[in-house]
Amino acid sequence: MTLREFYDKIGVDPTNVLQRFGGSEAMLGKFVKKFLADGTFVQLTEAVAKSDWEGTFRAAHTLKGLSGNFDFLKIHELSSKIVERYRAGDFDAIAPLFDELKVRYEETVNYLTEFCGQN
Repeated sequence: MTLREFYDKIGVDPTNVLQRFGGSEAMLGKFVKKFLADGTFVQLTEAVAKSDWEGTFRAAHTLKGLSGNFDFLKIHELSSKIVERYRAGDFDAIAPLFDELKVRYEETVNYLTEFCGQN
């Protein structure tokens, strides 16, 4: 799978993210692979499971930034919503958002793992 095919599978046009990486698919590919090693989602999962809302906020905010850098738009949108719900004090809304985020995250990681295995 090529980098463009990966982005196609997650429903994103890579034009904008490529611009942030100087138009270099090789450079973007190198950095996007590092997403797999990032532990932020594990931290978020643990925080939500413990109803640790401060930890949930920190991890969701970090994931929001990280996913935004790579234009992982579905992950970015859901992470943003979790951050917003935390700021509004609406903690009951976080678990359903996290459940949806988990599906999107796992989908992205599966495609990214496929991309990395072929490159």
